Parts: sequence; structure tokens; C-alpha cells
Amino acid sequence: MKKVLNILLGILIVATIIVIILIIIKFSNNQANERELGKVLEQIKSEANINTQEAQDRKEEIEYKGYKVVGTINISKINIEYPILEITTPESMKYSITKFWGDQINQIGNVCLAGHNNYDGTMFGKTKELEIGDTFELTDTNNVTRTYKIFKKYITDPDDISVIEIEEFGTREATLITCSNGNRERLILKAREEI
Repeated sequence: MKKVLNILLGILIVATIIVIILIIIKFSNNQANERELGKVLEQIKSEANINTQEAQDRKEEIEYKGYKVVGTINISKINIEYPILEITTPESMKYSITKFWGDQINQIGNVCLAGHNNYDGTMFGKTKELEIGDTFELTDTNNVTRTYKIFKKYITDPDDISVIEIEEFGTREATLITCSNGNRERLILKAREEI
């Protein structure tokens, strides 16, 4: 009996060590990605300061990990700023915030942005702290920045496609989407341009 307990204890210790190593690797990968994204944001900002057609053409071509950057999101309340990648795929979502639905950033209509709810607070990991009335900024590839104010916050089913619908026609809206409850639900934050 003692031998069986020692074997179980050994297995438990090894399993614990493996889990800790996997957590450290995941955290390290997230932090490395954050540093790379910071460089992309610096590139976008430096080109925004140059008002030539050549700079505008180059800015539209900025890519990250093979995905075109179509804008940036800045949520100062939770201290996040990310490039927005052109398309939502399982691969692109590993790297940054992605455009899930809608036309270009800051156009009339509803643009939906998706991001992982990372436990270390990266990506949309802290959006649960946002409340109705909080604001965030979206900057498009023409360096136009618009402020959006959250007017609705709710949890829904992952298959609920009504989140892509516009709430008020003729306005600019942005919907932030992230997973919740262990990926069984989605946290939705709907915002409208603050005028």
C-alpha cells in the first residue's frame, strides 16, 4: 500500500511540475508576442507622423505575422493598445485583436473585434473590467482616431450571431467580443461613436 501511495505521489509531483512548466511557457510566449506587438505599434505611430502619400501607402501595407494591420485599438482604462489584424482565424487570434465582422475601421456600421481573454490580462483579458459609459479609441489606416462609448455589456452564447447587427443605423458602432466562462460563453461590449 505504501508503495502505491509513493507511486501516486510521484505521479502527482511530476504532473504538477509539467503544468507549471506549461504555464511558464504560455506566459513567456504571451510576453514575447506583447513585445513584438509593441514594435508594430511604434511603426504605425512613426509612420502616422509623416504626412506623405508614400508613408500612407507603406502604412496600409503593415503586416504582423502575415496578417494585414487594419487599425489599432486603445483602451486606456485597462491599459491595452493593439494593432487590429484584418481577419479572425484561430491562428490570427493568437497574435492580436482581430476584425471579426464589418467594413473598415471607423466606417458607418458595426465593426466587430475579437480577442482572446488571456489569464495574464493580455489581449481582451481585462475587458470584463469595462462598464457602460467607458470609452476606447479606434484608429484606422488613414490615422483617423474616433472615440467609442460603451452602451451595452452582456454575456451570450458563442453561436449568437446577433452581436454583428448594428443597433442604430447611420452611426459608427464597434462591438468587442471575447470568451467567458471557460470559452462556453461570450462577453459582448457594444459601443457607439462618442460625438
